This record gives sequence, structure tokens and C-alpha cells, in this order.
Amino acid sequence: MNKVIRLANDGYTRAASLFGFGLQPATDEELSACALRTWTLQTSGRCILDNALEHALNPVCSATLEMQWKEVQCWELSNVYLTGDDCNVFLSVNKYLRFCPSLQRHPERKIRRPLRILSSAITEPCFYLAGRNYENHGHFLLHHLPRLMAAEPFLNGMGNPKVLLGNRAKRWQERYLSAVDVPPASLARAGPGTTRVEKLFYAPQMWTDSALAAPEILQRMRLAFLKFSQLAASGENSQVPILISRADAPDRKLLNEREIAAEVERQWGACEILELSRIDFATQIRKFAQAPLILGALGQGLTNLLVSKGALCLILDTEVQWAESYFSQTFRDLALSQGNLATRLFADQPIQKRDHWSYPIEKFKRELSTATVIWKQHRPLAPTL
Repeated sequence: MNKVIRLANDGYTRAASLFGFGLQPATDEELSACALRTWTLQTSGRCILDNALEHALNPVCSATLEMQWKEVQCWELSNVYLTGDDCNVFLSVNKYLRFCPSLQRHPERKIRRPLRILSSAITEPCFYLAGRNYENHGHFLLHHLPRLMAAEPFLNGMGNPKVLLGNRAKRWQERYLSAVDVPPASLARAGPGTTRVEKLFYAPQMWTDSALAAPEILQRMRLAFLKFSQLAASGENSQVPILISRADAPDRKLLNEREIAAEVERQWGACEILELSRIDFATQIRKFAQAPLILGALGQGLTNLLVSKGALCLILDTEVQWAESYFSQTFRDLALSQGNLATRLFADQPIQKRDHWSYPIEKFKRELSTATVIWKQHRPLAPTL
């Protein structure tokens, strides 16, 4: 039945576009007029990150980086419609919300129109945690979950709403949510086509150019994850360098990761290769929080840098050296914002989007040796707010 509903919604959207019934994004004034109440979840601000390691490896890179974030509001809305797997939010049949940064380059033709005939309804108040890429680990942790963490102080005043996710269920979403004290009974899911929600607390994603929320919100997530991991009570004190494996990834595997790990072991005395799909989340948190060195090829596993502090973090990427690789910048900035020393390392070997690849081992030996010396000399400081 879900497939039939999706096909009906897609067909309706194509027909509406074909006959010229265009969509209209709601204006700020229209959103404000519809809102029953508003809250400020994130105030605008900036901080300076210490980029000393990357600058030392390549003086062309700035020794400091500016991280900015914008003000983000949460609106209480009534009788809104959510459409499609991305749960686009409509105030009426044609007026939809396009304030989220995830929609800036999203083509309008991909936004499903509300089809009320086959719609489902949610009568309980809901906090919106859906949107584009909610089914992706990295995006869910860095772009979706911060909204809930920022809203936490206000949830009582909102009547402790359900947490609304998209239709496609992912077990790992519940795992992350339980780590911030959201039990499965507090979750609601939108339907596969059009869903009417009687009361929705809506906030866009909180990132700007840096792709990260404000450091204090990330820090709140970090503390919640550490509490969930029971780090102090576990008795573990591994202090072992870790390499994040992509052996279980469908694409972009690092083919010589064992060779890379062997070099880490030679220079640091030990290295543990972690396949995160085989390790429960609490254990992941403990290992990342305690590791003095964390490295890995660009991928979703690097979101765990959120819980690291004081570590040396090396992000292996393809592309020409020091290219502006967007997501490796994001993970570097995530590590720096939490008080680590971090840099991107580029293989100088551009690949096709999903190809497997190798990092040049001789290049890595030199870079690891230099980075280790700098890390020992320059222990990272907290960012300047």
C-alpha cells in the first residue's frame, strides 16, 4: 500500500507541474502570521578555530578559521501537511517552507505536492526532526539532531511533543535518539505520501556555511552521548589510536587501510581498526572519547569526532592536495570546535564518486610523523567564543 501511495503522490506532483500549477514558497511574513508561538533555539554568533596543524602542513592554509552560525527560530504551527520521504512542510496546498538550508539547491520539481485524498493524520503534537537526508547517519547527527538538543529546554513548554521522523524507519535513528533520552514510545513517523499534522513544532536545520550548529549545542550533544556511554562507570581506559574502517561500506573503501594502520602502530605503538557497524554506539563513544589519535577516510564514521577532545584527528580524502572538499572541511571543523588538533590529508588522486581508493603510504608516513610532533608541541585549546 505504501508503494501505491507514493506512486499516487508522484503522479499528482508531475501532473500539477505539467499543467502549470506552480509551488509558492511561504514568505517570512506568512510563516509569522501562521505561527501560534515562536522560540529562539539558536542565537547567531561566531568563533575562531585554531587551525595550526593544517597551517603547519601547508602554510597556504590559514592558521585560524572563522566559524559562523545563524539565528534559528522554532514555530508552533497548526494543520500543516508533510509530503514525501523528505517531509516537506506545507502551510496550505501551495505554500511550502523553504527556509531550511538543505533546500537551497534542492530543485522544486522534486518536492511532492500535498494530496489530501490519500493523506494520513497525526493528532498528537510533534517536534519536527524530519527533512532532507534524515536517513543518512552523518546528516542525522550533524544537521537534524542539533535541533532537538537546542529545543530541549523548551520541550516542557511545548507539552513534551512526540519526535516526528520520516516514513522510512531506520533502527540507528532510534539508537541515537535513545542516547539523548528519547525513548521509542516518544517517536512518531510521517506517512509515505501526505501527512496532516494538527500541531507541529518546526525549525529548519541549524547549520550555515560551516555545516555545523553552534558549538554550545554540539557540546550539549557531546555531554549527552558521554553520559549515555557511562564512560566513568565503564572502567575502560584504552587510550589506543583508532582507524575508522570503511571495509563494511558499500563504496569509497580505503583499500590499504591495514597498511595505514601498521604505520600508525609503528609510530604510536598501537592502532585499533574499528568497523563501526560491528560495535554498539556506547562502545563507539568510549573509544572515540579516549583515543589520542583518530584517523579515517572521509565518511559518516567521522561524526563520532563530536565526542573526542584533545586528540590528533586526521581526515583522509581524495582530490588534489588542499582542495576545497566540503565534507572533509566539516569534519575538520567539528574536531576543532570540540578542542582537538585536526587536519585534512589529501591523496592527490581524484576518483570517481563511488570508487575505492588507496592513500599513498610514503606520503602518509611523512605526514603522520610531522603531525605527531606538532600535536605534542601544540596541545589544542578550546575555541574562542
